[in-house]
Amino acid sequence: MTRNLDDLNPYDHFVVQRYLHKPFLIEELKFDLRIYVFVCGIDPLRVYMYSEGLCRLSTVKYQPPNHNNLNNLFMHLTNYAINKSHKDYEKNLASSDDGVGHKRSLTYTLKYIDEQGHDSEKVMADIKDTIVKSLLTVQPSLAHTYRSCQPDDVENSMCFEILGFDIFLDQNLKPWILEVNHAPSFACDTPLDTKIKKGLLLDVVRLLNLSVSKK
Repeated sequence: MTRNLDDLNPYDHFVVQRYLHKPFLIEELKFDLRIYVFVCGIDPLRVYMYSEGLCRLSTVKYQPPNHNNLNNLFMHLTNYAINKSHKDYEKNLASSDDGVGHKRSLTYTLKYIDEQGHDSEKVMADIKDTIVKSLLTVQPSLAHTYRSCQPDDVENSMCFEILGFDIFLDQNLKPWILEVNHAPSFACDTPLDTKIKKGLLLDVVRLLNLSVSKK
């Protein structure tokens, strides 16, 4: 993290993002949401959003960035790959306790939002709207590429993809897309991971109408 672009080597490769400095917090911790989206048709666009997801929390209580804490990635970043190495990182040990630890469920997060006096249904509607608009921006390019690679797919159903949208909520609960993962991790480090990701994959198989009897 930097406040001065002169700190960056112009000959290196970077993905640069503006820092969002007014987050909505859970227990004074910054977090992001992993929302799973199943794209099973491109032209026309056909998309499903999984009803469950993950909430990944940072491990150090949030303070606005200043020159003393700017390098504290455990405070400012919500990446699981970073925070799991912190000495205070707490794993979820039971899938039924989805509000414990530094990785929680989307269901818990929406309940927490309601408990703070906000409207979780509006938050989810805004998240869905943001995801749909993001997909619409790339749909023409995807459709062109798909038709070039799969010209014989008259049913628009030969390929599919599971996307992982990483969503940040600011202090007004406005959603911001941090990243779209075209190959989200299905590693299961906790019982909660297993429960959510297994359910996601089972739903995808059902929607694709696949079975072991079909060859």
